[in-house]
Amino acid sequence: MSEYNNFAEMKKFIGFTASDIENLNSMAPIFEQRGDAITDFFYETLSLYPETAALIEGRVDTLKETHRRWMRELFAGVDGGYDEAYFDNRNIIGKVHVKIGLDPRWVEGVMNIIRTGGHAALTQELESAAELGEKFSSLCKILDLDLMIINLSYADERLTRLAAFTGMSRKLIENCIKSG
Repeated sequence: MSEYNNFAEMKKFIGFTASDIENLNSMAPIFEQRGDAITDFFYETLSLYPETAALIEGRVDTLKETHRRWMRELFAGVDGGYDEAYFDNRNIIGKVHVKIGLDPRWVEGVMNIIRTGGHAALTQELESAAELGEKFSSLCKILDLDLMIINLSYADERLTRLAAFTGMSRKLIENCIKSG
């Protein structure tokens, strides 16, 4: 199964529907207004840990702009959708994380910063608990999909390294993993 097919299947599995897309689109103004605070806190937190601070040193302003674009795309999709173009865009982001040597645990952790910051922003802007719950659910779905794509990049890199180290084909390694 191709990576994109995994993404499409996971969207179906978690129930990512047109109503989620409507919810995400409707949240764009909230995150346009409150997103910079989330991005700032994101990079402040990364700067506190030597491993992540070394990766962002001297590039924080550029990275913040990239993060703002990523966040805008959370609420608008890529080219207006959450399809293969969206997947390809997020897959590139995942490969960049792998290439720079960011340990995947940091990706998992910082996604929590986005999730909790997003919840706080929605709580400040929305009066209805029902609307908050519905919109936050959509936000969690898209964040989980993004995280899944990034994790696919790490899995791909590990298979590539293992194949190079052992001299085995990726297909053989994948079959060994599947057979247990």
